Amino acid sequence: MKKEIKGLVFGIQHFSIHDGEGIRSNVFLKGCPLRCLWCHNPEGISTRMELQYFENRCRRCGRCREVFKDLKAVSGEPDSIKERFAENCPYGALELVGSYMTADEVLYEVREDQAFFCTSGGGITLSGGEPMMQTDFALELLKKSKEAGLSTAMETSGYSDQKNYERIYPYVDEFLWDFKETDRRRHKELTGADNRRILDNLKFLCEKGASVTLRCPVIPGANDTKEHFQGIADLLNRMDGLNGWELMPYHCLGTAKEKRLGESNGREFSVPSQETVSQWKEKIIKYQRKA
Repeated sequence: MKKEIKGLVFGIQHFSIHDGEGIRSNVFLKGCPLRCLWCHNPEGISTRMELQYFENRCRRCGRCREVFKDLKAVSGEPDSIKERFAENCPYGALELVGSYMTADEVLYEVREDQAFFCTSGGGITLSGGEPMMQTDFALELLKKSKEAGLSTAMETSGYSDQKNYERIYPYVDEFLWDFKETDRRRHKELTGADNRRILDNLKFLCEKGASVTLRCPVIPGANDTKEHFQGIADLLNRMDGLNGWELMPYHCLGTAKEKRLGESNGREFSVPSQETVSQWKEKIIKYQRKA
């Protein structure tokens, strides 16, 4: 008998309207190969369960004194130990990040929103982390979603083996492609890896006829440069398969999440104003027209 695949899921968000067409349920899978300095979902980076600590709930009862000293050390322990820490906290100050689920278990929860999918054209969106870090599980979940008649989308950094995208693209109605930086060297400084593989995979999917929307996180002081905006415009002009594009301006929600995990990269960025975001969009449109 074939063993059922389980994925490590760190959240299912209902009623999302920003991650594909219509109203969607976002399934967040743990594990990411990149280390973006501005990461919005740091709890999705590790491929293991983690503990997060909510200081505002803590009553300093002393039951988990060692956890307060070093959350990272505890996160390196077996999952059973982390589960025991979370279960024994009487005030809910310690919570597990991540749980193992089968595709059927995920779909059972997602399909609670099927009435909204039918009226809005929505469906399921896989996100992360990077869902391609769990390719086998993502493929299983996408196949079963299509069998259930759901629209499917995937948010991805594009950083995975091309063979993985070849396996998965027939079951994805729309790819939401995070494009973080045009310059290869600068991309490595900001994310820990250069963008060659990302661009090669983008070209591959566009040539295959996949539906791809370019999503561009823009971070003040990091990648809000003329060269990067020109690079976005250039991709839009020369990649025929791109449906369109959108900017994803920086927000600081990831900072609080890092603190709950006992981590921090020491970098701080400013949240851009709506006026600044509008100016960024105007620049990209201008560069598109000039090309």
